[in-house]
Amino acid sequence: MKRWYAYLISGGWVVVLAGCGFGHPEAITHNSKPKAVVSEILSRMSSWQNVRATVKETQIISAHQVKTLDYQITSNLPSGQYVINLLGSHPISIYVNSHETIWYPQNSKHYSVFAGLPAADAPWTIAAELPNWLRHSQVHGVRVKGDKVSLMMTLVLPSSKSPADALLIYDTATNTPESFSMQIGKTKIAETFSHFQVNPNVSASTFSFSPPPGVTPAISLTQTGTALNLAKSQLNFPIVLPPSSAGMTLDAINTGTNAQGQRVVILSFTAQDSSSVIITEKSSHHPITALPNSNLTSTTESVGSLTVVVANLPDNMEEAAFVVHNTEVIVEGNASTVDSLLNQWGNLPSLTSSVLPSSGSTPSSP
Repeated sequence: MKRWYAYLISGGWVVVLAGCGFGHPEAITHNSKPKAVVSEILSRMSSWQNVRATVKETQIISAHQVKTLDYQITSNLPSGQYVINLLGSHPISIYVNSHETIWYPQNSKHYSVFAGLPAADAPWTIAAELPNWLRHSQVHGVRVKGDKVSLMMTLVLPSSKSPADALLIYDTATNTPESFSMQIGKTKIAETFSHFQVNPNVSASTFSFSPPPGVTPAISLTQTGTALNLAKSQLNFPIVLPPSSAGMTLDAINTGTNAQGQRVVILSFTAQDSSSVIITEKSSHHPITALPNSNLTSTTESVGSLTVVVANLPDNMEEAAFVVHNTEVIVEGNASTVDSLLNQWGNLPSLTSSVLPSSGSTPSSP
């Protein structure tokens, strides 16, 4: 920590008054304790609903190896949804929500569905999740210079159990972050923000991915294909499939581990009306009482033998969840398609035949 100590005693300490737009801001001074500074900055972020920013990422691997990446990010903080658009000669759009990540190289004929954003790309989320990152960090030093407040902190990234040193520079005049940098192993990663907008007008459809005409999932397979059997062998819970009477085609299957360390499977289907349906599943030994996004207004309904939690999404979409055979099932798609699928599931005499056991052969759907 000597590096931070030298940084703290260099330069002068000055008093900075809180920025405009807050009823009773607290002053940040050289006498302010790190905990008080964090509390004050978090209070200034408390009104954030949507944020949008242009970001330049710089990775310094060695004195002679530097990589840069430009991207834009738009986030809805209450819902945990955000979209990252990687810029450059090969642009990529990445849609992230509470239970899946869709990765679409623009102008490509395919897209991929993952359980979450790859851990190595976690720094991209800093603009989208800054209040949460700051809330869970250990800030051990503060330096004030003009309108700029530097917070020296330690945090644990999702990709590592080891703490990383990080530096956040926050502009108290605009009440927005200026930059965020961290040291991961021998690599220093810096995110520099520009055009940082707080609460811009953002359409809810911004966070929904609708495949362009002719764009399909990256993997094509059948319900009894090798990829499904492989996925089954990697999980500790049975996979729940739609009944064959639903007439749905399984396009892609991905397994992974979520932020809580749970194994997850994501199945992408095409319904009879050609719309996309995403089903996310994980182990659960408790009846479901809420959707992953607690900010959604949901209702609990009985659909045949199932107890289902349902919420409406923008653009006539719907999300529903239930637990059967110790598997939590979350379905997202067009409202009419999801309702029809729930009815077919709920009215089965038994869901046993629509469940893949964790080992052994794969039974056919009813």
